[in-house]
Amino acid sequence: MLKRYPSIQSMQAFLQAARGGSFSSAARQLSLTHSAISQQIRTLEEFVGQPLFTREGGRVVLTDAGALFANQLTDGFEQIDRALSSVKERTLRQSITLDVDPELAQSWLVARLPALLAALTGTSMTVLSTPRHERSAFERADIALRYGYGEWDGFDNALICGDRLTAVGSPGLLAATGLGAPLTPEQLLTLPLLGYTKRSWIPWLAAAGMAALEPEAIAVFDNAAGLIAAASAGVGAGLARGLLAADAIREGRLIELTQVEIPTHYNLYAVWPREKAERVAPLIETIRELVAQTVKPG
Repeated sequence: MLKRYPSIQSMQAFLQAARGGSFSSAARQLSLTHSAISQQIRTLEEFVGQPLFTREGGRVVLTDAGALFANQLTDGFEQIDRALSSVKERTLRQSITLDVDPELAQSWLVARLPALLAALTGTSMTVLSTPRHERSAFERADIALRYGYGEWDGFDNALICGDRLTAVGSPGLLAATGLGAPLTPEQLLTLPLLGYTKRSWIPWLAAAGMAALEPEAIAVFDNAAGLIAAASAGVGAGLARGLLAADAIREGRLIELTQVEIPTHYNLYAVWPREKAERVAPLIETIRELVAQTVKPG
């Protein structure tokens, strides 16, 4: 339901009267009559349901409600001024809005922004990072990068890459334990382990021929980027997606600890409104290329 607000004129009259301490001063500032200012403020007081001024001698003084309103209203008008100046008499560049899964944004996106922007000649980019459960992100963005199963009703989508899970840890962690990669699965389980709320160790253990019993973790993360950061700092060993861990591995902050890997089924997709397919096609192609470069061997 559309909200009803007092008029801008009545709020301007109120602020001028508050600053000058009189309705006459406000009338002069706004080139209105004293009675017009009085009517504007009376209308505003009726809207808020309480007096905003009291009279003291020949001046008007703000009530507690009036002082609170004046303080908040000043901030509001400053925001309106900023909004108007941001578009007034300006030729705005075309913009595209990209919403990126928070884990991908932290672990992968920033280093690829120059290449993404280069693919958008003459177009600026707004980058959002909306929690993955909020479907409204697809309606606000031109394109979203999301992990899932490719099921987003009402939107087009394309698989960007399949991925794999490997056990990773820092060189410092191995040095502290006197072990050298590649480890056997049995050796890996002697290390402090990191957990992830959305993933179990059991499928990896099964692929390694180990008993399918969830091992104890010294720390559990709800964000894969946080897990990768902790593993890079030597806190423990964890399972990480190849795409998210690639930069840390390439830079030597992480190493793959064993030769055991398993495919992921919850993979990275581009999702976009159907009517924006042509608009986002060049960006999707660039993202595909950057992802492929990230996960390729070596």
